Amino acid sequence: MKRIIENIKFMQDGTMVFGDLHLEDGFVERIDYKTPHMVSDIAIPGLVDIHTHGFHGYSCENTDIGNLHALALEYPKRGITSFCPTVSARSLNEFRTIIDAYRKAFQGDYRGARYEGVHLEGPYLNPDRRGSMKKENLMEIHLGELEDFLSEYHDDIKIMTIAPDVKNAMEAISLLHLYGVEISLGHTNADFTQTNEAFACGATQITHLGNTMPEITHHKPGMMDAVFLSDCLCEVIMDGVHMQKEMLKWVIRLLGCSRVVAVSDGTPFSGFHYPDGYELEDGSVIRNGAVYKEDVLLGSSCDLLDIFQYLYKQEGYDLSDCIRMCSTNAARMLKTYAHEIGLGKNINLVILGHDMRVKEVIINGRSAL
Repeated sequence: MKRIIENIKFMQDGTMVFGDLHLEDGFVERIDYKTPHMVSDIAIPGLVDIHTHGFHGYSCENTDIGNLHALALEYPKRGITSFCPTVSARSLNEFRTIIDAYRKAFQGDYRGARYEGVHLEGPYLNPDRRGSMKKENLMEIHLGELEDFLSEYHDDIKIMTIAPDVKNAMEAISLLHLYGVEISLGHTNADFTQTNEAFACGATQITHLGNTMPEITHHKPGMMDAVFLSDCLCEVIMDGVHMQKEMLKWVIRLLGCSRVVAVSDGTPFSGFHYPDGYELEDGSVIRNGAVYKEDVLLGSSCDLLDIFQYLYKQEGYDLSDCIRMCSTNAARMLKTYAHEIGLGKNINLVILGHDMRVKEVIINGRSAL
């Protein structure tokens, strides 16, 4: 399928250029560079969410094939072209049932956002840092059981969040690394030494930085010191609640935009815009864009487009940096090879107006709206 996107601005090698993009089956077949117009739309790589529990009324923790297809169709409406459905802690057998449903739903050709594999948030987490997780859903690590699970499902598991301070965690991290699963540290009371040991065993990133983990202290080195001194990727929820906005500014400056992966930590209520204090159908409440139930922070109602627009329009980050944090860094980690606009490269595109609102989404060369 061929398509021409005419008179469009886009980033190439960190520079804004202008011209016509000729696409064929999702690949950039030709680029005709032109003198820029004063006002034109902007093409960016599609947004990538690696930590999302749901969106637009649909849960990621679902086994209904129709609902999973509907979920994939909803994401592009907000510029999200790839996602890792995130499943909270439960037994490995329960994970099997959910992964089997994803296998069935997303085999072959399908419409909507690209399913990149699941993000398992648990079950090997510290009960004292479980957040909104149920304590009974956290499991002890049995290495034989984990290896049996990974031998069958490692191709379907893109990320697993694990607490490095639970029993047998380092052996589990080494096993996950051996099977090619990205290991993210979170829901933990790990100290400086345990965090560094986890990095040495193969951990490469952090789950929702600053949340459900030890806070920064200047009295002794801790987990956050190990994170900042490493080169790991850091998920950051940028709703202004999970990390207050002033801290967000210096965290991005300290880490650098190449190490920050913006995530929604979204719920089925994400992608909508609710008034502050709105009570949802399950009894939870929206406060400042976050979802609370009985004063427990459950997740965010923001999505990646909200975050992208906030970073660009309110905080004034360069467009290239916004793209890195909301798309490119995650896409590279996932090895999607669809994160740059260039000749001969595969790319999923979001077309934005001058106000940064979505006008068109193109996935595998086809319109997704």
